[in-house]
Amino acid sequence: MVIDLRDVAAPPWEEDLLVTARPKGVVDVWSLVRGARCATFETVWGSGGWRGALVPGERSVVVAGAWERHGVCGYDLTGQRLWQDRSRTNIEAVTALAGGRVVVTHLRRATRVLEAATGEEVRSLRGVLRVIALTSDLSLAVGGGWCRLLDRSLDPLGSRIATGLNMVWCAASDGEHLAVTEVGGPLRILDSGGRERARIAEHFRHVLHDPVTGTWVAVHEPPEGKNSLFRFSNKGEILERRPWDLRIGGTATMRGGRTLILITAEGGQVVNCADWSVRGLEAT
Repeated sequence: MVIDLRDVAAPPWEEDLLVTARPKGVVDVWSLVRGARCATFETVWGSGGWRGALVPGERSVVVAGAWERHGVCGYDLTGQRLWQDRSRTNIEAVTALAGGRVVVTHLRRATRVLEAATGEEVRSLRGVLRVIALTSDLSLAVGGGWCRLLDRSLDPLGSRIATGLNMVWCAASDGEHLAVTEVGGPLRILDSGGRERARIAEHFRHVLHDPVTGTWVAVHEPPEGKNSLFRFSNKGEILERRPWDLRIGGTATMRGGRTLILITAEGGQVVNCADWSVRGLEAT
């Protein structure tokens, strides 16, 4: 049975659980270890699709936000609503962090960091348009024309790194280098000081670093919609390319870069980044 999946969320360090979204805010929680779906429930949603995150912890939480009146809500894995915050709407992104925290980005308002289990605000990040979780101890703050590495406490590491006119959409780190993709722009590999070491003048919607092979893996999405998987070195040398016939609707990195999750018309696909072997998410 094929489920109409539209999006996927899991932090890059998570080993087992991920959440996928269907139309009208219905989400499914999946276990990679069990190879099966383990929960289904409804969350808030709004125009522009589903915006949510799976926040792992002693008590894992799904946090979902809506553009309109519903604000942002937290749910346990049975679907019980734990909290709701209607104080701010126009939610653009929801990103899981380590330590049971979640980042909620609002249009034209400060980005907030919340406790996922309670919804309590613990700090705000002014001037930050998006936060990308790289590892459990490292994140990337994205602003207008710049990005900056943050430590586990979300304090800055080093100086701002200048980017192009378009916002950084996806990023990954191998500990010494940072790979970033810009909306409609190229993929760039930067060193720890922000200096560009390589550039691939193609549009990629997702990038990760595979620790098994020590290479970068990216999802290529050209204008005509014929996707491919790329593997390349720190110098930007393309080592391998594999066409992907199915259109990709959502992506997520798991298991520290060893696993790539792709949402397609045939459901969820679990890709082993070392050898690109694929298995499906079974809707049992």
